[in-house]
Amino acid sequence: MEFDLVAVQKATTVPTESREHWRQDWLKLMDLAVWGDLRSQQIGLAGKLRKRVLEFGERLRSYASDRSWIPHPREQIKNALSSSLQLREVMAKVGEVLGQFAEGTDLAGLQVFWEAFSGGLMMDITEREGALVALLNQQYQEEV
Repeated sequence: MEFDLVAVQKATTVPTESREHWRQDWLKLMDLAVWGDLRSQQIGLAGKLRKRVLEFGERLRSYASDRSWIPHPREQIKNALSSSLQLREVMAKVGEVLGQFAEGTDLAGLQVFWEAFSGGLMMDITEREGALVALLNQQYQEEV
């Protein structure tokens, strides 16, 4: 069975507006992680947060990247799913580190911002993963 190329493109392509919006949100997140007033009793927690936010940005970039260069639609789908799962994983790690901060004038704002950013992104991830899995399942069902 051949994949519906329009459906594959739709499922593997993040709209430019979303990509730009996420990029701006990530820049704000990184600014808060680097320059924000965040305090904890744990030594090195701020550095750990910055590292996780940087990794999050890399995974977000991968999630939102163009996959049209990948020749086979099935490989585009698998690449998109892999990027999605990696993004989910690092999002959980960012949330975990954020939860370990105890105080700071920017902490509450950062937590609210992160909840909105990660929540909106998770909605996209969930919807996109559903479409990608449906495409793969469709192929397997027609092979039987």
